[in-house]
This record gives sequence, structure tokens and C-alpha cells, in this order.
Amino acid sequence: MSPTNVWLGLQERTPYPYTRPLPDSASAPIDGIFTKLDDSWPQWWMCRRCADYRPAGGIWKLRFDRGVMRIHYNVTEWASLASYEVSGDRLYIFNDPYCPEAVGEYRWALEDKWGLAARSLDLEVISDSCSFGLRAENLGAQAWGSCSPPNEMTGASDHWHKPPGCEAPDPALLKMSFEPDDSLVIEVHEGYARDFVVQPDVYADANRNESALPEGIEIRHDDSSIPYGLNRVLWGEGSWVETSTELPFEAIGVQVLGDNTIGWARLLFDGQEVWRGDTREIWMDKGRYGGYIEIAGFEPGRHTLRVESLGVDYHPVVVAFFGFNLEDGVILGDDGK
Repeated sequence: MSPTNVWLGLQERTPYPYTRPLPDSASAPIDGIFTKLDDSWPQWWMCRRCADYRPAGGIWKLRFDRGVMRIHYNVTEWASLASYEVSGDRLYIFNDPYCPEAVGEYRWALEDKWGLAARSLDLEVISDSCSFGLRAENLGAQAWGSCSPPNEMTGASDHWHKPPGCEAPDPALLKMSFEPDDSLVIEVHEGYARDFVVQPDVYADANRNESALPEGIEIRHDDSSIPYGLNRVLWGEGSWVETSTELPFEAIGVQVLGDNTIGWARLLFDGQEVWRGDTREIWMDKGRYGGYIEIAGFEPGRHTLRVESLGVDYHPVVVAFFGFNLEDGVILGDDGK
């Protein structure tokens, strides 16, 4: 199920009165939809019992609606709901299935920010023991941007832009920036290249710090990419890892492989965009997602293949390795030549 469907499905659910009666279904001044972009590392792995409300990088979405609080993390699709009541500047949260007996107390403030064309919700933690304090850490860590425009009286609403996560990504961001060179052949293969009948002749792990590189092959990455065993995790807009070589290969490819958390990326060959898409949608088997994307049809010489995260959905992209196919009849020596 997609994050959009998870969020929509959450709107049809209501809390269970575990320890306190459900509040009256009446509007409150805090009501609205809010998002935040947590810029810490995202959760790029799945687990059977992840800590609930654990802060992690990506889009978090929060809604207060007539006594029902709903929250969703779009990377792992984790979600919860609870009851809430407002009294003056105090917010009380209860009937949360992850901590049925806990009552969280917060001081809330919803304000339009002059000159910033923004509206934000600030939640100051008074007390909240839910999930060993993780709910308090999550809700109170940073301001939540409102998906509603600022008060028109501030004069900022004409220049207002919705915060990330309020709506689905702009379709323009999901389209190729230009058509690849006609001479290039781009093939997207389902599955894991090391299991293919015809495999690459040479492999180079994406995290060069954890394994020796084959002679004549270089791996580089930007500082924001995350080491993860032999992999590199690309996170946020423009994070990248690339390989370069001038050895006589006829095809160069890259393996993206991860859990269902992985998202949108693009490939650049010698600086030209040749592919763009949702890496999660390429293939899935036994809980593993991704695929092998291969470039061929290029002339001999030095070539560079870069994988870059787009950031349109703020999902991580896990790059496992690069693969290289030799021209027929070519055998590399120990020195890579």
C-alpha cells in the first residue's frame, strides 16, 4: 500500500476509548493538517518491532480533526491515531494504541510568521511518557508547517507555498529533464544482478570504504550519503554515488536494492540524465525491492555513471554495487588492463 493510501485510510479510523471517553466531535483552534521534514537520517530498513514514534528523517504528517489526532511517517508508512482535547494553550493527547494509559500534555501555539509566508504549529512538551518519551521527542522536536495558508491579515498568503508533504510530488519533478542520447541503450532489469544467468564480469561495491575496488575502477560519493555495510544510502535531494572507468567495458550498470522504504532516483551517464524513476517499483521479491539498471552503446573512453536521489518523496535510495560487462574476447589482467 502506498504512503498516500495509508494516509487516506487513516482518515477513516477513529480512536478506541482505552482509558478515557472519546471527546466530543467539535472543532478546536488547533485543527488542521501539518507536516515536518526531519533532516536526520531516514529509516532505510524494516524491522518487526521498530520503536513507535521514533524520530527519523523524512516527511511526517500530523492532523488534528475534531478530537482525533492522526500521524503518519511516509518512509516506513508507520501511522497512529489518538484522542485529544484543547484547554486554552494546553493540548492533551490520550487513547493512543501504542500507550493506552499515557496522557500527553503540551503547550501549543499556532502562528503566522511575518515575512516568512509561513504558518507553523509549535508543541512544547509539558509531560508525555508515551513510547518511553519518543512521542514527546517527535512532536516537540521542531515546528510543524501548516498545510493551510497564513492568515490573510498578515499579507503573506500571496507568496505562500505549501510545506513538503502536504501534497503528492509535483508531476514535473518525476519527468526526465531531457531525452538520453539515441546511441545509448538503457535497460532496466528486475531482480538482483548476482542471481542473473548472465552476470556482470566485474563488481564494485558502492561503499568503497568497506571493500577493495577492482583495478581501474573508481567510486566517489558526496558527503551526505550514508555508509551502510557495502552499500551507500542516498538521502535527500541530490545525494549521489558514482563510478568512473576507462577500461574496455561494453556495459555499466548499478544495483539498487533495499526494503520497501526506497524511493525516487535518477541516473546520469557522463553528466547526461538517462533514467529517472521510483526504484521501489522496479521489482519486489520476498520483501526486497529495486533492480539493476544497465547502460550500453557507448564509445570506448572514460565514462562515469552516477546515481542521484531526487528527494521528491524524501525516501532513501540504497545503492548496493556497480556492475561492468567486458567486450567479447577481452580479458583483464591483474593490473586491470
